[in-house]
Amino acid sequence: MPTEEEFRLVDRMLDELMVKHFEMAQMCGEYRDLLADLEERTWDRDKRKLASHLPGARYLVAQTWVREQGLKIQAELRKMFPPEDA
Repeated sequence: MPTEEEFRLVDRMLDELMVKHFEMAQMCGEYRDLLADLEERTWDRDKRKLASHLPGARYLVAQTWVREQGLKIQAELRKMFPPEDA
């Protein structure tokens, strides 16, 4: 039977995952703003260079963290609720 501590751990991990998704969504909003600005100012070399490297390193690192966090959550849930046929 899963303990209260195990439920709290998974809840905290899910909360962290949700926050990271919000951060990633904010980054996507910033990327969209950049592209909208570039539509009007295609001459801006710095912004063109920045846009050519999207998604940025911060986003890619966050994406990796999300994938790993998802695997950790999955592992914790499997420990809490092992398959019936195991």
